[in-house]
Amino acid sequence: MIITRRWLENFIDLTGVKDKDITIALNSLGFEVDAYKSYQELNDNLTLGYVTNVAPMPGTHLNYCFVDKGEELVSPIVTGATNVREGQYVVVADPGKTIANGTTLSVKELQGKTSEGMMVSLLEVGMSESVLTPAEIDEWIYEVHTKQEAYQLIGNSDALEVIGFKDSTWEVDLTLNRSDALGALQLVKELANYFAKTVTNLADVYTEKKSPNPVPVSFVNNKLSQKLVRSLALQQFDTKKVLTIDERTLNIYSTQDVWLKFSQAKTTDNFFLDLANAIAIETGQPVLFVDPKKLNKQLEIKDNSNETNPVNFQLMHGKDVVATLGVDFNEAFLPTVDSEQILAIYLSLDPVAMRKQQKSFNSSSVFLQRWMKPISSRLYEIAAKHTVHWLDQYDLYGASSQLEVQIPSKEVDVEIELDLVYLNQMLGIELPFKTIQELFSGLNFEVKQINPQLLSFKVDFARTDISHQAHLVEEIARLYGYNKIPSFAPEIKVLAKPKALEVVLKNQVENYLTGLGFYNVKTYALLNLQEVEKWDLFGLKDPIKLMAPLSKNREAYRLSLSRSLIEAASFNSTKGNKNLKLYEVGDVYNLNNTREKHLAMLVTGDSFSQKAYKLELKPNYAYLKGVFDEICAQYQISTNHVEINNFTNLFEEIHPYINGEIKVNNQLVGFIYKLNPRFEQAQKLDSTFVLELNLTLLEQLANLQVVVNEVSKFQKTSRDVTMLLSDKHQYNSVIKEITKGLKYLQTTSLVDIYQDEALKTQNLQAVSVNFVFNSVTTQLTDEMVSKEWEQVLQKLAKLKIEVK
Repeated sequence: MIITRRWLENFIDLTGVKDKDITIALNSLGFEVDAYKSYQELNDNLTLGYVTNVAPMPGTHLNYCFVDKGEELVSPIVTGATNVREGQYVVVADPGKTIANGTTLSVKELQGKTSEGMMVSLLEVGMSESVLTPAEIDEWIYEVHTKQEAYQLIGNSDALEVIGFKDSTWEVDLTLNRSDALGALQLVKELANYFAKTVTNLADVYTEKKSPNPVPVSFVNNKLSQKLVRSLALQQFDTKKVLTIDERTLNIYSTQDVWLKFSQAKTTDNFFLDLANAIAIETGQPVLFVDPKKLNKQLEIKDNSNETNPVNFQLMHGKDVVATLGVDFNEAFLPTVDSEQILAIYLSLDPVAMRKQQKSFNSSSVFLQRWMKPISSRLYEIAAKHTVHWLDQYDLYGASSQLEVQIPSKEVDVEIELDLVYLNQMLGIELPFKTIQELFSGLNFEVKQINPQLLSFKVDFARTDISHQAHLVEEIARLYGYNKIPSFAPEIKVLAKPKALEVVLKNQVENYLTGLGFYNVKTYALLNLQEVEKWDLFGLKDPIKLMAPLSKNREAYRLSLSRSLIEAASFNSTKGNKNLKLYEVGDVYNLNNTREKHLAMLVTGDSFSQKAYKLELKPNYAYLKGVFDEICAQYQISTNHVEINNFTNLFEEIHPYINGEIKVNNQLVGFIYKLNPRFEQAQKLDSTFVLELNLTLLEQLANLQVVVNEVSKFQKTSRDVTMLLSDKHQYNSVIKEITKGLKYLQTTSLVDIYQDEALKTQNLQAVSVNFVFNSVTTQLTDEMVSKEWEQVLQKLAKLKIEVK
């Protein structure tokens, strides 16, 4: 971002403020000045001249011109410029003058003609090539256009001052969070606040004239617009009718043309495109100007992608392209000097999508720079006021329709309460309310004191980077001045490290997994937003989205670990590493301040393989279920309290039948599932099983009390039973039900699961379970055990479960 001193003086009285003071102010405010340049002394004083006669020189590309410099006699000048013509106002370097490129002019003879000096181009006096067209660089002289009668300026000995070239510029490095300063008016507010100056913005006090003509066109609300457009407003302007006997032309004034070039806006050779760039630079809001008489149908935004441009967002009028957004404009739709109305379209677009547009065209423009950054989508009202002001400067403004907001911004005012105790702790100093209020006096913030310890801030709507207390603390430190905050060495106290049982349990689980051959991995916490929302297994919702992600694939924080683990496994598989046992422990977050620690495991390929002995173990549901049971044992959670049911929100990447939601005491703690074979194939994976657990919830449900029971000195008694269970029966639920109320039962254990063809046809399995009975106070008799065992059999009968 580049700002100039002359432009700043349109808004702030800089009397007594030197260039170095502005440099210090910008750096102090956090806007690092990458480059400062003064154009005051690059050239000797040059003269404003008027071309009275142009005569081509036969056999050459040269022209022999007479230039009026306000002297008694006109000056003969030979030039090779292709754009020279009679009636032009030009900048002349007289003999003896030295210009920025190092040339000192003298009287010369060219083709037998005397040439007294030179009509110069902007390049020759020091303008950067990057903002000039090839013709301006090689073939053109600079034509001067002024608001006042230029004829009165003929002979002015400081022509560069007349065109606004004698200026100072600051190139400011804007961090992403201060993208709002791409609307240069934000920097005006910052500097005015720093120097305790008043901002005078004529656009704010201008009285608009209401037009009876409404906005004549609307936009098609298609799916692309719903995703791409953040806000859309339109306004129609009636142009002022001017009676003149001369042919009327529209040329941007030289002072504003030079300012645009200093601001890195490349020459467009069209007045309305220059005007649009000027408004975008000042306000941060790109505006498209269209002649409404050339529209007879709705406008629509489409993605007309092709092989050359994989992303190609275009504004369409039927089959005609009005503009390739941020890249170019179809001049057939632009207003002209004869247009009776001008339609202004204020568009705010999705930054991530527009970065793709920029990459697709490998282009940079004033509009793209602002559409690619997280600037407020509520700038259309400010831009509309500045449009009126700019049109009025060129005597074009007649009246304006009401601003019609067809797609309103979804942004809302941000109000934040700040605890003074928190502020003072963070800064290490105590700031009174009055001091804090004065820091924000010129920045469109409303600061109120709710009570002696609590402040309320209503944030400037253009500042999309401030949303909570920490941001305000940083803002106060910036405005107060980092150098004013005393620094001191931190006091480090050595304290006994507290014992954290949850950490011990987590480490035990990790050691167990490592012993099973699992590898600990760290994966990307950022994913594509659609993937994040789809893989929100635990229903956390409201994912945290990056303000300006570098890629669409890394735009939001994940809400579960599973998808990242699958991504890592897929990458390894494509490199030939197909037998994987991976686990990851990581935190997941959302915008509602939810933070959970999760554990995810993935098994694919061969879980175990020993070719010499022809031993191998393929991943399966039972393997991961056994791992889960052992983890429950680490947390002292009885499997009798565990219930596993099919997914309630199944999506296509998960196997439709081999999946389960894991609940402990009716609380969702995790998921176990196989990937859909089609998804496995797409990810280049073999049969893959995944288990993900909410460790934070497991810690809350864990039985953290260690109970030491007396070891019975009496002989234990055991009984076995074989039950025929169908798919409708939950093993844990059955065991829990039939053992309820048993006084002497010590343990139950699964002995065997059997299924022959006869049982398979009935959808049954024979499940054998061992029951162990004992007491620490007495030796159990057969009668005592039989009484307990009878209760088990009766409960099985009540559940209509056949016993073999």
